Amino acid sequence: MKSKVGIAELKAHLSDYVRAAQKGKEIIIKDRDTPVAKMVPILGWKWQPRIIPASRPVKGIDEMPGVTVTGLQPADVEKTLAETRADRLDEWLNSEEYILTHR
Repeated sequence: MKSKVGIAELKAHLSDYVRAAQKGKEIIIKDRDTPVAKMVPILGWKWQPRIIPASRPVKGIDEMPGVTVTGLQPADVEKTLAETRADRLDEWLNSEEYILTHR
């Protein structure tokens, strides 16, 4: 992966360059061989969804077709999100691309 990239190349492979930035690589973006911007990782930032428990029940929700009221608690949602993230992280850490560049 190049550390300096033209706009057309960046557009064609944007997700690859974003992943490289997430891993800590700086990418200089050029417009006709003139550097115009830099893509860098945001260090220490982690998106955390805010879970707001319902303050009162929704009348009639259990009567809606296809809806099952399970009594899901915020802790259940947080656990599910953590498991989902862990699965993706494990998959990424075991990917051939990551192994070749970090080991």
